[in-house]
Amino acid sequence: MFDKRFFFISIYTLCTIIASGQEIKINGGFIEDSLQLGNTVHYWITAEYPKEIELLFADSNHNFSPFEYFDKFFIETKLINDNAFDSAVYSFQSFEIDPVQKLQLPIFIIQSDDSLVLTTPLDSIFFMELVPLQQVSDTSKLIQNTKYNPVNQLFNYPLLWIILAVLLFLVLLIFLIYGRRIKNYFVIRRLKKEYSLFSNLISQCINAIKENVDRNWATKGLVHWKNYLEKLEHKPFSKLTTKEILELEFTSELKEALSTIDKSVYGNQRDKELYKSFQDIEDFTQHRFQMKIESIKNGK
Repeated sequence: MFDKRFFFISIYTLCTIIASGQEIKINGGFIEDSLQLGNTVHYWITAEYPKEIELLFADSNHNFSPFEYFDKFFIETKLINDNAFDSAVYSFQSFEIDPVQKLQLPIFIIQSDDSLVLTTPLDSIFFMELVPLQQVSDTSKLIQNTKYNPVNQLFNYPLLWIILAVLLFLVLLIFLIYGRRIKNYFVIRRLKKEYSLFSNLISQCINAIKENVDRNWATKGLVHWKNYLEKLEHKPFSKLTTKEILELEFTSELKEALSTIDKSVYGNQRDKELYKSFQDIEDFTQHRFQMKIESIKNGK
């Protein structure tokens, strides 16, 4: 609704200023002559007025439609004789596509009871089309195919290298902390597997010799024992004679057992107690195996 009271007060105030010889000069307009969608344009405004008057420019809360407020640069007030000079440059953006866009800015004269609003001259700026509007006016024609088109997914190589680097770091960290323990675990596992195989083979030979003292079984048992002990002790047992084996520092207790086995293998003697000699070397081998396991666990 039109406010008659405000209108008459404004007219009265303006007439009073003019009658007293106090003139207010306001001017403004766009710096650029055209704009593009979303780009920044600038609007200048100046005011010359008696220094006794309190005058304000529009702030960011004002509705600058069809423009969007972006920034304002205000130049400090200058006093020349009895007049004050104010100026500012506004920055706007527009997202409208009207061919011609217009704007005028208000200036407020503050009074004790109310305020008087003056405006700059109405100025226009032209919208610069990047694509002629008639080419995209009917957007329904653009939709020719609504089917899903598969797109090859780009592989994230930087992420892959980061993951590989982290994994490598974790592997190295685990190896530094638990490397010896992990290595010992697999060594002991291998030794137990080899001993289990030897134990089955030598037990098979012992059982066969118990039933029938046979040179072939004795030969097989001796070969199995030498081959296993060669892996366990890292010495060439398969190539050593009984005499050479007994010269080793840890085999002296095998003298009687190996002598009995040699008589059966090389002298073709049929000793009914032969199986006990193989039990002796089996017990000896089991003891050496257990010593090896304890040595590894203790880090020797």
